[in-house]
Amino acid sequence: MWISFVLIGIAFSAPLSDLVKNQPGLPEPANFDTYSGYLDIPNSNGKSLHYVLVESQSNPATDPLVLWLNGGPGCSSLDGFIYEHGPFVFPDSGTTLFKNQYSWNTNASVIYLESPAGVGFSILGDISNNSTDDEITAHDSLQAILQFFQKFPEYRYHDFYITGESYAGIYVPTLAYNVLMYNSYSHHNSINLKGIAVGNGACDWNVDTTPAYMKMVWNHALIGYDWYNKLVNDCDNFNEWTSEACQNDTNYIQNVLLNNVNIYDIYGECIYHGNEQAYEDNQRRLRFLKDLNTGLEVIPPCCAWEGAYQYFRSTAFKTAFNIPPEAQVWEFCANLDYSSDYLHGSYYTYPFLIRAGLRILIYSGDVDGAVSFIGTREWINNLQLDVKTPYSSWYVDEQVAGYFIEYEGLTFVTVKGAGHMVPQWKRPQAWHMINSFLSGVNP
Repeated sequence: MWISFVLIGIAFSAPLSDLVKNQPGLPEPANFDTYSGYLDIPNSNGKSLHYVLVESQSNPATDPLVLWLNGGPGCSSLDGFIYEHGPFVFPDSGTTLFKNQYSWNTNASVIYLESPAGVGFSILGDISNNSTDDEITAHDSLQAILQFFQKFPEYRYHDFYITGESYAGIYVPTLAYNVLMYNSYSHHNSINLKGIAVGNGACDWNVDTTPAYMKMVWNHALIGYDWYNKLVNDCDNFNEWTSEACQNDTNYIQNVLLNNVNIYDIYGECIYHGNEQAYEDNQRRLRFLKDLNTGLEVIPPCCAWEGAYQYFRSTAFKTAFNIPPEAQVWEFCANLDYSSDYLHGSYYTYPFLIRAGLRILIYSGDVDGAVSFIGTREWINNLQLDVKTPYSSWYVDEQVAGYFIEYEGLTFVTVKGAGHMVPQWKRPQAWHMINSFLSGVNP
C-alpha cells in the first residue's frame, strides 16, 4: 500500500464560492448551509473530486463530521444524498423531493464525495486516469479530505467518521488505513478520525457476494434441493467457488432461476420505469440497465433512478451546485477501467484499524442478496475477536429493529427486513443506528 502526502495550509472560513444559495426543488427552505464544489488531487493529471457538504441541523460548530461513499466501484455518492439519508430525498418511484426527517445531518455535518475521479460530476482529467484501482482510490480520497480541510479549516478538529455501503466496504477501511498512515507521519496536521461505519459492504471476496448469496437463497427458500445438491457437489460443499462447474451453477441460478428476484432486496419489489422496455429485455432486468443517452450499462437494476437523472442533469441543479460546463454528463455509475484487489479485499485492514482504537460499525440489511449478511458474519467471525456484548435485539418504536453483537473493537448490527440500501428502505432504524454509533453507544 503506497501513500503520498500533501500538507495543508491554514485558512479561515468556508468558501463562499461553493455555497449553494438556492437548491432547486425543495418543498421548504433548508435550515442549514449546503456547499458544493471541487477538491483537486495534486500531481494527478487533472483529477478533481466533486463534493457536497450539508452542515448539521443541530450544532455545526461542534457536531461530528461524516464522510459518505457509495460503492460500485464507480457509483455516485449523490445516490446517498438524494435517495438514502440526505435532508431532501426522492421516493423510490417519483421525481418530487420531500423532506427526510431521518436525515443523517440532523446531528452531524455530512460530506458526500463522488469518488474515484470520473464518477458523477468528479473530473477525470487525463484519460489515463480512467484506469484505477483500490489503492489509487484510497490515496485520492485522502488527498480530497486534506483539500477539504483547506477549504473548511473549522472542521479540522471535529470528530471525523468515514462511512459508506456496498463496494465502499473496500473504500471505507482502505481510506481509514491511509488516514492513519498519514497521521503517523503528520502529527501536527493529523486528521481526527474516530471511526468507520460500513453497510452491506464487500470485504473478503472468499466469502462475500456470490458465495454468501448462494447460501442465502438456499436458506431463504429461493432454490430447491436439486440445486442445493448441485452446489454441494460442484462447489465442494460451499467451500470452493472457482471451478467451471460451480461457476456454471451459480450463473444459472442468478441469471435464470432468480432473474425475477431483486438481488438488493430478495423480498422487495423490482422498480420499473416507464421507458425501461425501450432498452432492456424485461426478462433480464437484473443486469445493469443502459442509460438512453450513452448506451452504457450504468444503472443498478431494480433501483430508483428516474428522479436522480432528471434532477442532476438539469441546468437548475448544475447552476445551483456550482458544476462547471466541462464536467461530464452525470451518470449513476461510471464506466471506469477499475481493477479490484480480489486477493486482499479490505479484510487485511481490520486488525490494524482495531489496534489503532477506531470505533467500527458493520451493519447489514438482512434481506440483501448482493452483499449478504452471511458473508459479513463469516469474515467478522474469522477475526476471532472477544465478545463484549452477546447477540441481542435492538428496538425502534418498541419493535425489534434487528440484532447486534459487540466485539472487542467492532460491532456488527443487522437491520431486520432491510435490503442493500438500509438508510433508504429503513430510515428510522438507520437514523437510530447511526446516531447511536456517533454517540458511542450500541443501538
